[in-house]
Amino acid sequence: MVSGLVMEIGNGMQTRFWEDNWIQGGVLKGSYPRLYSISSQQGLLIGDCGFWDGLDWIWNFQWRRELFQWELELVNQLHERLRPVRLSSGREDSVVWKFDNKGVFSTRSVIQAIQAETLSAEITSYSFTSSVWKGFVPPRIELFGWFVLVDRVNTKERLGKIGVNILGDSLCVMCTKELESAEHLFLRCEVAWQVWCKWLRSLGREWVIPGTIREMFESWHGLHNREQGQQMWMIVFFAVIWNIWLERNARIFKNTRASLEVIHTKTVMSYTEWRGDDSGGGC
Repeated sequence: MVSGLVMEIGNGMQTRFWEDNWIQGGVLKGSYPRLYSISSQQGLLIGDCGFWDGLDWIWNFQWRRELFQWELELVNQLHERLRPVRLSSGREDSVVWKFDNKGVFSTRSVIQAIQAETLSAEITSYSFTSSVWKGFVPPRIELFGWFVLVDRVNTKERLGKIGVNILGDSLCVMCTKELESAEHLFLRCEVAWQVWCKWLRSLGREWVIPGTIREMFESWHGLHNREQGQQMWMIVFFAVIWNIWLERNARIFKNTRASLEVIHTKTVMSYTEWRGDDSGGGC
């Protein structure tokens, strides 16, 4: 996360030219190790590596010896990389947080950055990935479902693991009995399981509680070979986990508490909306 801190350049008098992370693409001494090794300006500030010509900043690099032709090519590449840089003589350099549009550090931006670091690589690495991205529900609901299945939704347990404790205790707010992990919140919590059971009964199914939420998803996906049957079960799955999450957040952040019947009714409403018909599943 330290890599999220970068320098925003003003007059260049607080930032080292070669050694600090201030320009897109990374630290210059790492990008141009040959030039760095023969530079006479190692350790100097940006503002000491050039001069003002009226309103224009002119780079002025100094070397320990004459450069070979291929080294001159590297210098040309360096100048090209520096072309977008605009110094400002009336403004000091400042440290900004690159994971926020305004450059401001926040817990939310840290969490989003951590998720982004692994999301692109992981999103295609699980066997069930293609089963999630079917277009049965809105894309943001699919993405949320994927986060649940790979244990990347920000439960109290996950926030605690990355050193963020903004929600007080770590107990599940739905039952106040167990640690709020993804497996517990969406599957093993007595409130969540009662919602699942209401749907199972309404669909004429009896089931032993699965070992994990992922096992549940995969077994639900395999219940029907026909696309229409799969669609029904998948929409139920997303409707339940999404509304459990909404209720969890309402209890934490709004101090409101819906009954089991109300939670179930909301899952039915989501199911009906996403299914686009009046089937009404569990009503």
